Amino acid sequence: MNILSALRLLTEVNLWKTVYFNFHYFPLKTAIRIPFFIFWRTKLYKTNGSIQIDAPIRTGMVKLGAYALGTQDMLYSRTMWEVFGTLIVKGPASIGRGSKISIWQNAVLTLGNNFNITGRTEIICHKQISFGNDCLLSWDNLIMDTDFHIIRNEEGQIINPPRQITIGNHVWVGCRNTILKGVSIANGCIVSANSTITQSFADENCIIGGHGKMASIIRKNIDWEV
Repeated sequence: MNILSALRLLTEVNLWKTVYFNFHYFPLKTAIRIPFFIFWRTKLYKTNGSIQIDAPIRTGMVKLGAYALGTQDMLYSRTMWEVFGTLIVKGPASIGRGSKISIWQNAVLTLGNNFNITGRTEIICHKQISFGNDCLLSWDNLIMDTDFHIIRNEEGQIINPPRQITIGNHVWVGCRNTILKGVSIANGCIVSANSTITQSFADENCIIGGHGKMASIIRKNIDWEV
């Protein structure tokens, strides 16, 4: 990193929140390395739970609230952090400005190596959500493993419990998508823009899209790059 880049970073990172966040979540040996950078316009609403870093510790390896989109409102777009459960980080990650991370008690959210959210995406984890390595999420996405409200059948049994979401390696989720509970997406796939994914796709290297039961494989044997 050159001097100009370092100076620019200092103007974008909230130093007080960065220091608080790292020393709150990590033992001293890890905290002094400052693995998390907390950017301006980030609301640390709930800082409970725990964070596990399953990778070599590097300063600023995880960026929370980083500015990425040129169309974002720099003044009013806020990043939200509401964590009661566990976050597992397996390498560098960037969570763009305006995103919202919510991990409920006893829930586990796993971010693979080189995880990237462009911005304004919500991840709501009440059970378990996992992303593989090299995943890219565009803007205005919603990924949640719960319906929030309980639905019971005539016998009084709960019929809509939270269900795990599993996203494979090198998956690109386009803009304005919704991925709901119980979904598994294979390695190398692309979720096309403005889709609602409620079923799993086991075929690798495919473009998938559509809504609910009508979602399908649009094209096979593809590859994508950043």
